[in-house]
Amino acid sequence: MDVIRPLLKSLAPIVLAAVVHVAQPGVAVAQGAMTELRATYYIAIAGLTIGRAEVEGRFARGQYATAISGSTFGISRFVSDASAILAGNGRIKGTTVLPSTYNMQTREGDFGTLVRMAMSGGAVTDVFAQPGLVEASDRIPVLQRHKSDIVDPIGAFVVSLGERTDADGEFVCDRTVRVFDGWQRFDVALHFKRTTDVRSGYRGRAIVCGARYIPVAGHRPEREAVQFMAENKRLEVWLIPVRGTNVMVPYQFVIGTKAGNLTVTARDFEVSRTERRTSTR
Repeated sequence: MDVIRPLLKSLAPIVLAAVVHVAQPGVAVAQGAMTELRATYYIAIAGLTIGRAEVEGRFARGQYATAISGSTFGISRFVSDASAILAGNGRIKGTTVLPSTYNMQTREGDFGTLVRMAMSGGAVTDVFAQPGLVEASDRIPVLQRHKSDIVDPIGAFVVSLGERTDADGEFVCDRTVRVFDGWQRFDVALHFKRTTDVRSGYRGRAIVCGARYIPVAGHRPEREAVQFMAENKRLEVWLIPVRGTNVMVPYQFVIGTKAGNLTVTARDFEVSRTERRTSTR
């Protein structure tokens, strides 16, 4: 069975959410200095562009508000026309990302998904996910303990340096991210691989983290796509700093598939800093 199409479906929320923290229109942000980010990320498989996401980000005084929209194009047998809208907000305390809300909507033809999730102190306090998981005897159940000490897919790949003034590869990469997406709990185990200079979209140094996908709950262990991802050693996230903040965000994702590497790469990456006079917009 071809695992690429279900694999892309399962990865879509993370691929689209994790590209960057972006500002959600109408959400209050803190008064004072604010860093704004504008970027365009392109999604490709085996070098063939299959989608893109336009993002705009704002960070202010340890707070973030997020929104992102992206779409894929039905130009190959692997993907059909699909779109996703994601939003969330929360705080960054030291080196810890503490989400407050996460919302996601996807659409592919007549089929859609919806997640609404509230969190506090790293734990899920309320969640609605539609459609629900299909009952199956081999599915690993999601228990209450799987909804604690987690981040949502938006917060999963944002790295806060805390008081550090320079990014260190081991500090940035050597950690495990515990993710709950509304249906499933999984870990992303990161490890430092190398640093590299990038010249397209962003000019400067990127820290390259290798990654391993570890399913925890909500999944069906015998499913081919689950086994493929759990055994996949071709997973990377390239992280770059957002100038004017102590935050790093992804420049590129690399996900190995049987058809070649799936990549999500920033081609435009602009950062500016402004001074806010009011607390709402």
